Amino acid sequence: MDIGDEKILDSTVQMKSFKIALYGFEKLVEHVAAQKKDERAGLFVPKEEMIDYEKFYGAVQDLFGSEVKNQDVKYFYRKLCHNPDAPTDWCEIFGYFSSEDSLTSQMNEENLVFLVSRKQRVVISGSRRRDVIKCIVKIPQLDLLIAASQRGLITVFNNQMRIQTSTNVTDTSWITGCDYLPQLKRIVATTERTIIVWDYKAQGSSQENYFIIKPMDHCLLCVCVVSVPDQLCRDDILLGDDGGFVSKFTVQSDDFGLKQAKSKKKLQSQVIDSKNFKSVKRKLHNDWVMKIRYIPTLNCFGSCSLDSIHSLVLESLKKLEDNSPVREFSIPRGANSFCYCVKANVIVTGGDDKVLRLWHPNISTKPVGKLVGHMFGITEIVTNEKDQLVISLSSAKVFRVWDIQTLSLLQVFHDTQGGPGDMQIYSMIYDSNHGMLVAGSSVIDMYPLTRMIQDTKQVPHSHEREINVMLYNKGFHQVLTICSESVIKVWELETGLQIYQILDPHGFNVELTSASVNESGFLFATGAYNGTVKIWDFDSGQEMKALPRGKDWVEEEHCVKRLIFLKAPEKHQSLLLVLERSGKIKMIQGKESDICLTVVWELPDATPVLQGIHHTVHLKSSAKERTMAIPFPDVTLVAEETSSPSANNPAACTQVNCIDLLQIEGYNLIAAGTLNGVIILWNFVTPSVKELYRPEDCLTVNPDLDPKRLRINDILFLFRTPECARRLSQDSLCSSSQRGSSKGPQSSKGSKQSIHDSESKGEQTDVTVGEQKPADKRHPGAAGVMESKPPLLVTAHQDGHLRLWTMEGRLLKDVLPLTRHSAVCLTSLCTDSCTRFLLTSNVEGHVILCSIGSFLDPPHEEKKFKQLLAWRAHSLEIIQVIYVEDRQVVLTASIDGSVRLWHALSGHYCGYFGQRRPFDLLQTSDFILPCDVNEYPIEIKEESKLTDNKQKYIYPLVFDQQRWQKMSSMSLLFKRTPPKAFEVESDFKFFKSLSSSKNRKHALEGFMSENREAGIVFGSLPIYRVQSPTSLRFLPLIGSEALKEAPDGLPGKKKGGHIQHDRMQRRRSLKKNLIPQINLASAFFPGVPK
Repeated sequence: MDIGDEKILDSTVQMKSFKIALYGFEKLVEHVAAQKKDERAGLFVPKEEMIDYEKFYGAVQDLFGSEVKNQDVKYFYRKLCHNPDAPTDWCEIFGYFSSEDSLTSQMNEENLVFLVSRKQRVVISGSRRRDVIKCIVKIPQLDLLIAASQRGLITVFNNQMRIQTSTNVTDTSWITGCDYLPQLKRIVATTERTIIVWDYKAQGSSQENYFIIKPMDHCLLCVCVVSVPDQLCRDDILLGDDGGFVSKFTVQSDDFGLKQAKSKKKLQSQVIDSKNFKSVKRKLHNDWVMKIRYIPTLNCFGSCSLDSIHSLVLESLKKLEDNSPVREFSIPRGANSFCYCVKANVIVTGGDDKVLRLWHPNISTKPVGKLVGHMFGITEIVTNEKDQLVISLSSAKVFRVWDIQTLSLLQVFHDTQGGPGDMQIYSMIYDSNHGMLVAGSSVIDMYPLTRMIQDTKQVPHSHEREINVMLYNKGFHQVLTICSESVIKVWELETGLQIYQILDPHGFNVELTSASVNESGFLFATGAYNGTVKIWDFDSGQEMKALPRGKDWVEEEHCVKRLIFLKAPEKHQSLLLVLERSGKIKMIQGKESDICLTVVWELPDATPVLQGIHHTVHLKSSAKERTMAIPFPDVTLVAEETSSPSANNPAACTQVNCIDLLQIEGYNLIAAGTLNGVIILWNFVTPSVKELYRPEDCLTVNPDLDPKRLRINDILFLFRTPECARRLSQDSLCSSSQRGSSKGPQSSKGSKQSIHDSESKGEQTDVTVGEQKPADKRHPGAAGVMESKPPLLVTAHQDGHLRLWTMEGRLLKDVLPLTRHSAVCLTSLCTDSCTRFLLTSNVEGHVILCSIGSFLDPPHEEKKFKQLLAWRAHSLEIIQVIYVEDRQVVLTASIDGSVRLWHALSGHYCGYFGQRRPFDLLQTSDFILPCDVNEYPIEIKEESKLTDNKQKYIYPLVFDQQRWQKMSSMSLLFKRTPPKAFEVESDFKFFKSLSSSKNRKHALEGFMSENREAGIVFGSLPIYRVQSPTSLRFLPLIGSEALKEAPDGLPGKKKGGHIQHDRMQRRRSLKKNLIPQINLASAFFPGVPK
């Protein structure tokens, strides 16, 4: 059997096996669809026969091999579970979707790469009539843009696209290209016959401050500079001409006599002979050289031509000095432009054949890919390295944006403005610093990236109504949100795309108020306004169990405010802790064989008992027998309810508003915060219930004060497991070993005094914690095991304060977070798994990030609690904030109907759930804000360890006491009105300098913030306190000290007689008439009260 027959046989066998795999896949899909239909119909499906995602993915791998991707199979499975009757295609498990709306969704305006509607246009003033921009160059290190017009106008723009300087080259030839010389700090431009080197930074009139290098053998068409950082005071210029030659010119600072630039003579254009420069050239093409570029990554240059044989040449600079063969790429009808993508390691070429070709730099025989779609010849190609995009431009002003990794078309747009003479675009670049596509024709057009600006003028919306609940599933990396219209939506965290939604999950017009997800992530529970509770399958969104509504239930009383999944002691059992609006705390149980949930446990109300004289009440366990074990015992209060005048006040709101649970490392605690600010701690190990804190006026009603002022909106346990403590200690040891001689965290100072700390007013109780006893019994006799520290409590209050407490009720820290709006009501709390960071949100839409890692270690030093960042995430109230530790992002949900994503350590905006454009979680450099937020993040920087020894100013001034005492000016004696504040004559200088002025390159630093009232100049000067006299009402007269210290020859120095009498008379008259006019207290002490 020959080779051809073997190939045919192999292909036949492969085709037959693939058909068998397709048949098995169809049967698998039918089986899964039938199961999902039975689930929707309410039929029971045994768990052993249930095909979950893991079984489905394993079956697909058995059929088609391990080449299928997990994300494609997961998408297909979710689609099948959400709608079993929907048509499916086997191509979808390989990532190929046959739906026609996929392209239209990509072309949606929110998914566009560049927003054409936000195009900015810059018209260069001073350009001649019918002039065009021939070349545009971006200088990333200086953030400048150079534009050269065809008729000789060279303009330099700053980062705000404002003209910094310009020159007009008086040459008969047209400019063909330009570039920047990094070593000489000058701009080089080429005309058809000359090379122009322009000193754009010269002072004064720089209209003729350039050098002209001529003559040239051929007409120059393009230019680029070889960026070699090792060269000093020398740059290499590569030129391409109409004869197919590539030339290299070496220019040095001595060639232009740059040392003469310091002379006072007016600089004019000078002509230099081209033979004075070191140059080499070689003929590489048989036609015009259209574009030339130097590629530092490949350490070579590239030049393209209209030649069909020698279309693209890619070689090192040494090849210009010899005649050895070079790497050549042949393209039909040549190439007009090319570019190199560093990450993909491909060269993209385009020409008059309307095809974009992708080449490997080392393979010149055949392209690795082709991009077809242009209807006219391709004139320019640029790349966006950050997003792996290729932007191509045709001669008809049509832009096409391609994904270089998938070779797919992302966007097509064209510029319809301008007349027939303005159709040509001669140059195009991509500005990576600002995310702009810049095109030059008769004007400069700038197209911004979609992610760099606010996508739409409307506020982002994830739901049509305000958000009530937001959850994060750590196992699936998915986000669940519920709005007040009772719509459940599940989103993918990495992309922000919606997976599925559930409409009216608890019935028509029943609002959902709470939700929770279990530890494994397979189940989630929802609670409604009418008291009903349901358990759902997270993966498919199918209802599993439900707690029906009671007949005599009142909606307002049984409204579910909080749901917490408990660790069930038995398998296939679900336990939920429920907080109702009435303040009752219940436990709901769900068995595997029963579809209905039942209330199995209820916590007694301890609020009336604790309002009396009892602050700690013991609990008594009942002898009730249960068929299944539960985490909490059945308890009753030992103490009876005591009557007190304040306790019987019906207007005082004593209901429980928020709860938190701690069941780990031997602790079994429930913390509750009430509407009147009382903190209650249930301890089922001791067992007891304790009132940790009670405000003074919590039981009295004052109609003049806000009844909600004392409310606790959220409560959270702060506990670090031994595993987390061990991990943090290892991280600190590694960091300390890297620092070397650093003193560790004890030597670092706290953050700036922007966080207002208040002293703890509670009683100082003993530090020993009663809850440590069960923790000590966990590791009896275990040496070397790190013991866990006792937990702390943090509460978010209505008055805007964060308060941290011990288990005995001792206030450790009272913090008013720093935001642009002080004392704003806090709404939610969140922390990471190792309690290193604490996040809180408020009703003004701010998110506050605090560092509490060192604060949790005893003795809980206040300086170790540091606020790191605060930023505004929404314009309205935030109801929930979640910190995703593995991605280091923050999720925020607001009553404005949007769920947004932020970078945790910088406060940078990533996007909102529901947008068509996927998230870019790795992008941190681009700073953007949503359209309804205009406040920048407030970063509280930590002060340096050497702050005290660091000099804060360069020109130190000290107060001169002698000048103050000897000051004399008779002009002030005759002023009718005293001088006002800061209006003293300039000749009174009461300060002297300790050192001469020094020229520094960095800006001055002040030791205190500016004084706006004193102005921009005097408000930034160092302020010294001058010792004030005992009485400011009668200052000594100006000139009186001079009379006392007069020489003996003066008549006023004689004692006794008539002369002394005249002096006393004069002094009395001055004291009587002139003291009100010369009192300088208001001049030098404007803020001192009488």
